[in-house]
Amino acid sequence: MTPADEVVAKLDALLAATPAPPDDPEPEAVLSAFAAIEQARAALLVELAVLASTARGDPRVARSQADLSARDQAWLGALARAQIVVDQRLGATRRVRTQR
Repeated sequence: MTPADEVVAKLDALLAATPAPPDDPEPEAVLSAFAAIEQARAALLVELAVLASTARGDPRVARSQADLSARDQAWLGALARAQIVVDQRLGATRRVRTQR
């Protein structure tokens, strides 16, 4: 197995450990799913950091990195939407408290 093969395999495992974020913007659902993903990805990220420098320039690695980056961006969007929901709820709670 070449270094590029190993990196692609690790990137594929990382992508498999990173399902698409839930459609439900409920913060609890998003944060719970993200926490599980973060835990599943931790060891893979350490292994990948060691291997990554050996396979730069391989088109398969670039493709796998692009797929993983797209998934990560989807998660960042889901987390941002969850934060907006939390902020809205906090604002509503503050308004209720000040009206009392």
